[in-house]
Amino acid sequence: MYTTTVKTGKILDGKTGLKIAAPLFIWLMAELVVFLIAVKVEIFVISFSAMLLFVIIFFAVIPIGYHMRKRADGFRGKESFQYEEITFHTTDGELYVDDIKLDVTYNESQTEIFVDHIMEWETKFGQKAMCTDFIGIVEEPYLKDFVRFLEEEGIKIHQE
Repeated sequence: MYTTTVKTGKILDGKTGLKIAAPLFIWLMAELVVFLIAVKVEIFVISFSAMLLFVIIFFAVIPIGYHMRKRADGFRGKESFQYEEITFHTTDGELYVDDIKLDVTYNESQTEIFVDHIMEWETKFGQKAMCTDFIGIVEEPYLKDFVRFLEEEGIKIHQE
């Protein structure tokens, strides 16, 4: 077992994703309700008011989209990583963290090691999809000790 500080990627879980997407679902339901009211009402004045409300709600998607983008900023770019103490263990020459088998890869300049578990599968419509359980980057000053640990355990480091 080996514990070190790793820069890990934040994983967007269901609860957080729902909080980000909830305004869009509410907007969609409001748009549907106003549209159905406008279609069902036969009086021109009420129908015109409902269609005007439909247009107003339709353009409300712009600030909703902006709000969703701001809330999701923490999962994109440099803000999508955080430093954590991670304990690695090995079995049969493979590196694991919390029973997740990891791939170990040097970057081009050999200044960082990427440890990740990225799965790729084909959907029923023939498209490729990717999913990850763990993404981490071991950087200096922890890199040399981590490489020594990997070499002692016989774990192969792939080149990018």
